[in-house]
Amino acid sequence: MLMKKIFTIIAALATFSATAQEFTVIEEQPNTHISGFVSNRFWDNWEIQGGAGMSFMLGTGSKIGKAYQGVGYGAVGKWIHPVFGMRLAAEGGKINYLNTANSKVNTSFLFAHPDLMINLSNWIGGYREWRAYSAILTGGAGIAFTSLNQKSTRKTEFAASVGMQNRFNINQALSIDLTVNYTLARANLFPQPTIKSPRFNALNFYVGVTYRFNKRNFNRVGATDEEVAAMLAMIADAEEKVAAVTAENTKLLRINAEQSKQLDKATVKISEYRKEVNTDQQQLARVENPVQAANAQEAIATDNYNEILFYLYGYGILSADNKARLDLLAEHIKKSSSDRVFRIEGFADPQTGTEKCNLRLAEKRARLAYDYLISKGVSESQLEWKSGGTTNLPFQHQEQNRVVVIF
Repeated sequence: MLMKKIFTIIAALATFSATAQEFTVIEEQPNTHISGFVSNRFWDNWEIQGGAGMSFMLGTGSKIGKAYQGVGYGAVGKWIHPVFGMRLAAEGGKINYLNTANSKVNTSFLFAHPDLMINLSNWIGGYREWRAYSAILTGGAGIAFTSLNQKSTRKTEFAASVGMQNRFNINQALSIDLTVNYTLARANLFPQPTIKSPRFNALNFYVGVTYRFNKRNFNRVGATDEEVAAMLAMIADAEEKVAAVTAENTKLLRINAEQSKQLDKATVKISEYRKEVNTDQQQLARVENPVQAANAQEAIATDNYNEILFYLYGYGILSADNKARLDLLAEHIKKSSSDRVFRIEGFADPQTGTEKCNLRLAEKRARLAYDYLISKGVSESQLEWKSGGTTNLPFQHQEQNRVVVIF
């Protein structure tokens, strides 16, 4: 049983060692804010956007209350990384301004442009599959048109745009967006010259929605900070368990060493007892009365086969040595006369334990020897057993009375 526990402990240590190596490999994988992500497929991480708002013309001499018109926007985009993405956007609607005659001019407006998108929240705060809020920086350039419905005054110019989109995520698929962006182009984009603006300046405010479809998250090359923390916690827990198992193993080895010492002492005592028995037999052989001598020799040669089983302190189990002795005794009993009854009597050391406990321990020791002989084919009619407890002890030295005597 002890060796089985030791082998189990060794196996547990080997398993932990292999597991710890696997955790170490995962822990060393990259987990930064930008690097460490698997490139997505073409149809992954797409989104469509749309919204409406107001556009304000700046620097045209118009009062702020008279310089705005309703506009709208739409876009289709794709994220190629948790931080970086691209989109194709279009903005359009009505704008107004003051011309050189100080007259208000209303005109249609359309601006189509590709943009680079940068998710500042993922860049600064690290990638998370779910965020309640994301700040998206956009910037790009394209072609702007004015006076779309009047070919004679229609203007076309190259224009640039930069903006910030504030996304309030409802779930991983849908968000509500508050966007502000600035559009810049040359003054030639105005259908009619303005009073004093050297360029086309539009400040736009939008409220819109974004819908993300197909795969919406990104796979990592390495583990997340939370996963690494969980793995380290598992390693610490496993190390604690291994330490407990190692302590138990040390304790079992110490007990095994103590038992081996006690068994060696018991073996020595058995050897000494056999010497005493041989001496008694020799003394019987020298009895002066020939009749008594003959009876004694006959008893030794036939019926008077006896055996003593020594037990360790507090133990009530049969050792391998005791079982070997009982095996020989069983063969002798089965060959002896069926009328011959062998007595099995158990004893305990009176120096240790209470009298009640010693009586129970002595009884258990005797019963074990009885049951073992029965299991080896000895007839119950040839055996009887009892507990001698701590009375009528066979040995003068108290610690030697942890025995079972069979005679």
